[in-house]
Amino acid sequence: MANKKTIKIKKAKRINKKHFIIFNNGGVISATTPKDWARAHQELFNVYDFSDSDNTPTVAVIERELLRIGFTEIKNNEIVIFYEYKSL
Repeated sequence: MANKKTIKIKKAKRINKKHFIIFNNGGVISATTPKDWARAHQELFNVYDFSDSDNTPTVAVIERELLRIGFTEIKNNEIVIFYEYKSL
């Protein structure tokens, strides 16, 4: 019998984390997605016109802006949350 070699291929594991923005909406704590939050705050992303996916900021761009304006980030293996502590 010939020796059989078993080759194990390790597949890259991609974890799709859920991203949320928690904010004070006139006294009601609300949550939304980064892209929906950016659409509501288009003045912060003046190089984008939000006409289609190519002209909408990526989640990474939106999250950098959130950090720049004072939001805090918490995350684990499944979820990423941005919130502005002083307004909650």
